[in-house]
Parts: sequence; C-alpha cells; structure tokens
Amino acid sequence: MRVIPLLLILCIAISAPVLAARVVTTPVIHQMTVYQAYPGSSSARTTDAALNECWLGYLPQSGDVISSVPGILCIDPGCQSWCNYVGAAQQVDPTVSYTIKNTTLVKVTPNHVQCKMDGDTEILPSHTITQQGTPNIRLWWPLMYEIPGTTFTLTILYGTPTLFDDDGPGPNPPAWVHVEQWIWTVGIDFESLSDTLELFHELPFGQDEVPLISDEPLYEALQLKLAAAGAAYNSGDLALASFMLADFELEVMDACIDSSPSFPNPTGPGTGIANSEENPACCKLMIDVEFLLQFTGIGQPKK
Repeated sequence: MRVIPLLLILCIAISAPVLAARVVTTPVIHQMTVYQAYPGSSSARTTDAALNECWLGYLPQSGDVISSVPGILCIDPGCQSWCNYVGAAQQVDPTVSYTIKNTTLVKVTPNHVQCKMDGDTEILPSHTITQQGTPNIRLWWPLMYEIPGTTFTLTILYGTPTLFDDDGPGPNPPAWVHVEQWIWTVGIDFESLSDTLELFHELPFGQDEVPLISDEPLYEALQLKLAAAGAAYNSGDLALASFMLADFELEVMDACIDSSPSFPNPTGPGTGIANSEENPACCKLMIDVEFLLQFTGIGQPKK
C-alpha cells in the first residue's frame, strides 16, 4: 500500500516542471533603431508660398536653411486595444479576437562617463521610467537629447479565446496567452552625429539670437573632422578614425559654454557650444562620441 502513494508523488514531481513550462510564454520580439536627428527640409508656406531659404540679395532665394530635424519616437496604437502592435489583430482570414491584459512601456537610459556638473551631478543621468496601462503610456518622445543605447520597450500581454500561433514558423506553439515586445533603441553612427551637429546649429540657445553652436567657424571645422573620421572608418583605417574623433571631442570640450554669448557675434570670445542644464548640447556631443567609439569598435584595442 505504501508503494502507490510514493509512485503518485514521484509522478507529480516529474510532471510538475512540464506543467509549469506550458504556461511560460516566449515574447514575440521586434527590434528597431531610432536616431536623435534625421536629415530634413522645410516646405513653402501654404498661405503665401514663402520659403525658408537663404537670402541672396538681388538674386532669388536659394538653399533650404533646414537640413536636419529632431528625431521623434512616435507610437501609434492604431486603436484602444493596440491593434497595430498585436499579432492577432493582423489576422484577416479568419479573424482572431483578443483581449489586452496588460501594457507597459519601459525606458532605460544607460550609464556614460562623460559630463558631470560640478564634478558630481550628471547632466544626462542614467535612469529607468516605467509606464503601465494605455492611458499612462506616452506615445510621443523627442529624441534629440537621448543618449545612444537608450531603449524604449513596449510589452503587450494579451489573450485569445482559441489557440493562436503568434509567431508563425517561429518556436512558439499555438497558445491562449501571448506577449508582444517592441524595442526601440537609440542608435548612433557618423550620419546621425552629423545630423545632430546640424540640428544644434539650427536651434536657438534659449531666448538668444544665436544657435546652440554659436561659433560659425567651429561648426564648419567640426563637420569637416567628423566627415574625415567617417571616411577613415569606411576605408578601414581605424587608427585615423580614432584620432580624428578624439580631436573632434577635444575641440567640443574646449568650446563648452554654460551661458549665452553677450553679443550675437559669429565667432570669438563667448561663442561656443551651449552646455546648460536646459541645453546640454556640448555634453551631448561628447557622449555621442563616447558611444560612437563603442558601437563602431573604433575605440576598442586590437587583440
């Protein structure tokens, strides 16, 4: 009589992990890259067709003055039940009904070694933000001051009344419970850093009459050095690329200004790159170079 209970206990012990494994849902993961700035342009006004181009005196206007625009992470749910981000909602024949169980958005800003105010306080500190529930999730995120490597992870847990294979030929078997995970990562490359430079040359330093990069010759020099570093990287000369980026970073660091220029001169004393708490453009550029060296492998010594 004692053998039967022992056998039952043994069977339960063996089967317990199997039963537990059946409720584990593997997320369907989607990964995308977004950038702090993008190439851009302006259009003629609808009312009077006025152009945002450079004035050439007696000659017609020419050359759009907008060449870069801020990056925006825009998340459009499509409907209250997040139909743009749920695999079951994409099924047409036959349709698959589903119920949203939980929705979260987690933003994670990574650590960096650059830029601290007064030696201790980070201007762009690492941190994590968690938002839960559709009404509480921000759907519009400006990216201009986001650190490369920052992630925005949207996780949607939903259920279906019938078994549904949420990843097609993937490893997930048909199930009633499903997880969609959409991950946007802020990227960095030579193009995006150049676009960010252009953007800082367009946007004003607070209420001043000057842009965030107020030294005009400095702006031109930085773009040239960045282009040279990119060309060296593309040709496989990592040593030269590293040297040019280091030179770029040093010139940026030397140009940081925490207050606006006294006069809107195109160059000279007082001009440089804004580096206030509200406009940390200078620190942002140095952090971007730090991550560009990491992401491209330029800053990694050869083994």
